[in-house]
Amino acid sequence: MIRNLNDHPSLLLAIAVTVILAMCRSDPVLAEDPGLVLAFYYAWYDQNTWSSGTPADQPVQPYASDDLVSIERHVKQARASGIDAFIQSWYGPQQENNQTESNFRTLLDVAAANDFRAAADLETTSPFLSEPASVANAIDYLLRTHAQHPSYLHYQGKPVIFFWRQQRFSVDDWATIREQVDPNHISLWIAEGVDISYQAVFDGHHLYSIAWSPDVSSTLSDWGSRVRRYASQYGLSRLWIATVMPGYDDTGTGRTDSFAVERRAGDYYRETWSAAVASQPDWIVITSFNEWIEGTMIEPSLSYGDLYLDLTRELATAYKSSRPQPAVGTLHLLDNNEMGSERAHEQTETLPSEPYLRANEALRVRSGPGTDYPRVGRLSPGETAPVEGRTADGAWWQIEYLPAASGLGWVTAQFVTFQGRAASVPVVTSALVTPTRSPTPLARATSLPSPTPTPARTRVPTATPTLTPTASPSASATTAPSSTPTVSPTTSSTATPASTPMLRAAPVAQRRPANLLWVTAGAWTVAVVLGAWLFWSIRTRR
Repeated sequence: MIRNLNDHPSLLLAIAVTVILAMCRSDPVLAEDPGLVLAFYYAWYDQNTWSSGTPADQPVQPYASDDLVSIERHVKQARASGIDAFIQSWYGPQQENNQTESNFRTLLDVAAANDFRAAADLETTSPFLSEPASVANAIDYLLRTHAQHPSYLHYQGKPVIFFWRQQRFSVDDWATIREQVDPNHISLWIAEGVDISYQAVFDGHHLYSIAWSPDVSSTLSDWGSRVRRYASQYGLSRLWIATVMPGYDDTGTGRTDSFAVERRAGDYYRETWSAAVASQPDWIVITSFNEWIEGTMIEPSLSYGDLYLDLTRELATAYKSSRPQPAVGTLHLLDNNEMGSERAHEQTETLPSEPYLRANEALRVRSGPGTDYPRVGRLSPGETAPVEGRTADGAWWQIEYLPAASGLGWVTAQFVTFQGRAASVPVVTSALVTPTRSPTPLARATSLPSPTPTPARTRVPTATPTLTPTASPSASATTAPSSTPTVSPTTSSTATPASTPMLRAAPVAQRRPANLLWVTAGAWTVAVVLGAWLFWSIRTRR
């Protein structure tokens, strides 16, 4: 038995090394690998789906989504094809008549047994999520339960949540929801659609469908640039997730606006992959692994066999190998010059021309000079804005605020620092809207409603403006058949979105992660202490 560690300097050295490595070790996070490849996954089918006549094709092995063997088969097929995680459509935590919840739990367990990952695609059009409060409750549940599962998809230590049709609620609604359930941004929220202003609250963007686009390359390139431009403008980190698709065919649904995009024996799939990679994405997402109603599946089918799994393996491998490979098991320690450079970079800021103001704390932007005017947005602590006008008493400043419909907003002078000559700022006395009381803040839901589920679902191809649009894209809807009382998606009518200009939006404040610096400082502290102990022990033995 070892009674005195001073008699064993080599053991002391081994302990020191072990402690340092333990402190520097980070949990294995799949999303740190270069070039994540994800796939949308749907878990609401039963055997009646395949006899309904709606799908344009049939799976090689018809299945019910709650079948464990089928889920295991899907996970293994996806993993062998280079897919890193499924993004499963999720209707919320409602237990009764909601197979997306029970099947998601099973998917996570199966993923854990197969070195795979899964994340939720929260459907805001769920029949169980009728208002912002129930959405907040669902996200809170997701973060407390499913996101704690070892196979839930994380990126940089944060659980990832995709959202479908977040446009159902305003940016302000989402800001309130996030303040309630994730004020410190411990998770990553990925928005969908054609409105970049949601990046004020969300952490990344994707287009669910690109099948409507006459020029997929231009569309993906345009949106990749939009996301990066927004992030650069506000000094933020935003993820761009590019979409690839094998084709599209919802002509079996009976919709008046149904259409099909031919697969062309895999050529269309190759073209979308090429366009996605060229858009310089952070990740790629496949629409879809098994959306049979709209014919976007890559799951083995009677018509195509394993063709699209084979293509996915080839294209995913090429994509991942083309990206820079991170060092494995190493920790980069910043030297003094690098740390000084980092600080200088953080302190570099492009300021607007005077007059302008800087928010001293998180600050609401209103449509007029007073607290009775509706809130149109917010400024984050330290954020600047050009000043356009003021009230006669100088209590309120009118600022340029592009997310507002008018492009202008008002902030109280009490919580800002003004730069410039106040006397040169014009007094605004006209064209003020009549004050209306701001809406009551969103209340935290205590329980989920249990509406009667409707047996149909819509997954409309998201129409996105391109740089050179030639025609308005068509919207579409999906009907997911089910004769069982389980919930399937709700059919709805969705207007074709018009071309959306690039919008500026005030980002919600986020805390920069400091885990690496803390780990580094802690590791060096332990090393110095143990090294001194080891040195002293050796000297006392002489």
